[in-house]
Amino acid sequence: MELLVAISILMVLAGLTMQVMKSGREKAHLARATQKIKDLGSAFVSYTTESGGKLPRENHSGSGDTWEAAAEEEASEVWYNALVWRMSYKSVGEIGQDAKPELFYEDSYPLFVPGAPYPQSEKKYKQPMYAIGMNSRLQRRENDTGHKPQGTLASIQAPVNTVIFLERGMPKDQKVVRSQANFSASPKAGPKAFAARHNQRGLLLFADGHVEVKSPMEIITGSGKVKTLEEGSSVVWTLDPDDDPN
Repeated sequence: MELLVAISILMVLAGLTMQVMKSGREKAHLARATQKIKDLGSAFVSYTTESGGKLPRENHSGSGDTWEAAAEEEASEVWYNALVWRMSYKSVGEIGQDAKPELFYEDSYPLFVPGAPYPQSEKKYKQPMYAIGMNSRLQRRENDTGHKPQGTLASIQAPVNTVIFLERGMPKDQKVVRSQANFSASPKAGPKAFAARHNQRGLLLFADGHVEVKSPMEIITGSGKVKTLEEGSSVVWTLDPDDDPN
């Protein structure tokens, strides 16, 4: 009986230790991810200042989100090249040119997010898998020309509320709201692709440079509708808060 009691106590202590270790690891991941997205925000400010207020492009639509596409000249103004280069790291395009995809997945690389469920196999080396994405609602195609303007910082009417970057869903990220979708690890992301890696909450970087931790439930409804300011949300996804984000 004494042995059974001792074993039970040890099991309880082991469980508590594991729980404390898990909690500490999650807090460390959140702190590190927060700093990384803040650094990306600083590079964003630098880019818009140097480009006369223009926003970086959300992606390169020519050949998909491959290493080869990132290395094309037309992708030089895409955020994963233009901002990372300003952070004194090799851009995604340069990594593609050098054929060293492992650099993208090093903890020190600006776009590597601790706690994100990257594949353990070499599958991740086939193309870059983004755990952070640029808000895809900021750059929309014009109906008459089909052109997608970059937009400007000045055109963002509510910078305190408007998302620029977000933790974006990857294939193995868990969905908090059943209507979430497009967990594809591409460099752009909409509200439905918002990943909640930190106790069912995720990071959003806003146009004024501040970062918030939010739940997807604060952003979208169970049916997949994006909540607006009028519906109680504090988050804006479009240049004009009055534009429909859905």
